[in-house]
Amino acid sequence: MRKYVLLLLLMISLPFPQMALAQADSLYTYTYVVREDGWVNISTKFESNDSGASWVLLPKFERYSLNTLSGSIKNYNITNETSYYFYSNFSFSYSPGTRIEINWSYRFGALIVEPNGAFFSTQIAFSRRDDALILIKIPEKYEIESVEPKGYAIEKEDGYSVIKYYVDGSRNNTLRVLVTFKTEKVEMEEKRIGKLTIVYPKRYEDFAEKISKYYEKSLPLIQDITSVSDEIPVKVNLFVPAKMEDITTQGYTGPRFTSDLITQGEVNLNMMLARMPDYELPLTFIHELLHQYMQASGLGIGVRWMHEGLAQYLSSVIVREMGMNPPEEPDNETYKLVMAHTGGDFSFLLDWRGGGLPGDPSLYYTASLIIVKDLAAKYGGYDVFRRLFAEMRKERATVNTPEELLKYLKRAAGSNITEFFKSYGMIISENQEQTYLMRTAQAYVKHTSWFNPFNGVAEKLLRDDSEENAVLAIYVTILGIMVEALVLAVILGVSVHLLSEKLGKFKKLYQISPNEEGNSTSP
Repeated sequence: MRKYVLLLLLMISLPFPQMALAQADSLYTYTYVVREDGWVNISTKFESNDSGASWVLLPKFERYSLNTLSGSIKNYNITNETSYYFYSNFSFSYSPGTRIEINWSYRFGALIVEPNGAFFSTQIAFSRRDDALILIKIPEKYEIESVEPKGYAIEKEDGYSVIKYYVDGSRNNTLRVLVTFKTEKVEMEEKRIGKLTIVYPKRYEDFAEKISKYYEKSLPLIQDITSVSDEIPVKVNLFVPAKMEDITTQGYTGPRFTSDLITQGEVNLNMMLARMPDYELPLTFIHELLHQYMQASGLGIGVRWMHEGLAQYLSSVIVREMGMNPPEEPDNETYKLVMAHTGGDFSFLLDWRGGGLPGDPSLYYTASLIIVKDLAAKYGGYDVFRRLFAEMRKERATVNTPEELLKYLKRAAGSNITEFFKSYGMIISENQEQTYLMRTAQAYVKHTSWFNPFNGVAEKLLRDDSEENAVLAIYVTILGIMVEALVLAVILGVSVHLLSEKLGKFKKLYQISPNEEGNSTSP
């Protein structure tokens, strides 16, 4: 499964708008009219009774019209370099009574793969000095299933279901809206190229054609890398997001709702890819194809981190071979964040096996990619993985454990790469029992390091990969804990003894005789 990690390209905001009438002197009114063919007509109107200054986003790659209906624009500036990949910033000052209108249409404003539809708004963002009214008109014939975020009103009007948000710009000036709906079922089209079948609605025929072309270009490269000469029958289905978190799930294999399993012969692609940069569709499609072919080559999901890391890395390699230039992943900032968060210890990846998303998908996916990229950098580029699959195919092996993976990676790299994995805190040996023992010893040493006086000795023993030293490291760690406990017990005993002596002296010093006690008087 490929997750979209460059969230800045989407800038998804999930605020809870204030359901209150606009209080500012100036107002933006966003109107989205969803058409049955998926196109969305978009109108952004600005009006103010006073003079002032404001800004709003304009589409960077789509044609639009901007008209002044009344008043005047005094000064303006359009900035293309913004944190919003698809949008420019239009800043302007205006006279009293100014009204402007921006109009444009977007083909992929609503994504429809019958019987499922999803409207996902363009990025709404404007000056905090202003307020906004957002109107989303869905044809009444469509049954609305869900609306995100909360804080909206809905009413019927002229054959549309109209969803309304009133946004107080001083509290929040950005918004994205997702509306999912049901349509009537229609007959799907099919396109076949070799053993690939693409199932799609007729409105997206050009999208299906792109997929077919990427398949023809990438298949020989995928087969060469994975040593799978026979073409695998694969069916490609398109889907639309059902909730906000689906926006960044670009593709997966297997049935819906089991999206982290690799089902042979099935690939699902998110129609959100039509709204992303051109390189994302081939990256995602090839990523999912690689899962299919790597599994056929013998790489199982028992080493899920290697499956995902390879799919991310090799898809980028292949897309570049095809003449496109996707950005490097992870970028420097993401790399630094992951290394700072983990301290360079990626041992958590060893527990990522089989289906199911890990607790922090972004961390796991990025760490997996870092490992694979570094393997390539140190052992001869992506050819090391071509040799890996060749070795596996030669023995018709199924690799489902880190130990089995290490065995074939050693052959592919032509050297012992145990130390490479150890540099990332990943203890792997070719013997499963030895790996378990080494990892147990590592956990003992790691989790007692802050108070164990023999921690340095235990760490030194672990540098040798022998079972004897692993056992010895565990014993040294336990001994250190016992010594620490004994020292603490002695310190506590001495402290209690000294405290008792002081209390005894205190009692003697202030002891009252019986006669003195009898002569005392009460108030």
